[in-house]
Amino acid sequence: MVPALPSLLALIGGNEDRLTPGTVLRDLVAACRAERHAARPADAALRLVVLSTASGEPEFLWSQYEPAFRALGAEPRWLDIRERAAAAHPDTLAALRDADLLFMTGGDQERLVDIVAGTPLHALILDRHARGELAIAGTSAGASALGAHMPVGDLNEQIIALGQPESLHAALGLLPALVIDQHFAQRRRHARLMHLVMLSPRHLGVGVDEDTALLIRPGRGLRVVGSGAVTLIDGSRASERREGGAPTSASASASASTVTSTSASPTTSPEPRAVAIEPLGFFLLPSGCAFELSSPSLPAHLHRVLHAIAG
Repeated sequence: MVPALPSLLALIGGNEDRLTPGTVLRDLVAACRAERHAARPADAALRLVVLSTASGEPEFLWSQYEPAFRALGAEPRWLDIRERAAAAHPDTLAALRDADLLFMTGGDQERLVDIVAGTPLHALILDRHARGELAIAGTSAGASALGAHMPVGDLNEQIIALGQPESLHAALGLLPALVIDQHFAQRRRHARLMHLVMLSPRHLGVGVDEDTALLIRPGRGLRVVGSGAVTLIDGSRASERREGGAPTSASASASASTVTSTSASPTTSPEPRAVAIEPLGFFLLPSGCAFELSSPSLPAHLHRVLHAIAG
């Protein structure tokens, strides 16, 4: 018997149209129906759970997502988890076992990971997804939480710290080869993602614009939907040169950093210095791009980054 491939993963950059609802949610629901586990009848309604743990306004988000998903023919259920104990409750685990799709809202990715990581809910998410039974989607903070580690802090903090070793914040690990940022073009987060990639150059940086989704079919392919684009930053071959210093390979500059769930704050602000990172792989996938990993026409210059995402 051939092992099942992992289920669909969707990275949404935030601020998707959930009132109409728009292209991103429509394409997500359609993709989940097409990828649904074979044990579920093809004509059955898509069952999904909305996990609002990241949000400081969970009731408000549920009031928007519940009618949006119902309008698309799905059967949504709310997982209102605000403390770690709830992530082990039998009712919580039963709701997830019954779902075809887990949708994680925006908010604060640190709050989401602090409450979910290492719990029975987290273990069940990983297990059902790996078995091809549960699709996973995250928007905004929910998208960032799906990677190996995740961005925290604002743009100014990242520019000041660029090139300075600091701790990385562990995420939920559904996409262990990636570090994911969101609201990407709208909030000019290129410097933040580049910084994270250089701290951990074995990971590919993925930045998703607002009202845009990267739909990933593990082992098969991916496509971009919505009104924006997806930016990929590859630092695997880059070296870092600081003002007045010799070039340092990305892997060497990252050796002092470790993935952790807490942040290390410097006691003093570093003196501003120019930093050069070269050569850095930079790729832009606009909406409508679609790639099949098995296609002989897969562009050679995209081979590594596409396989890092969906391989």
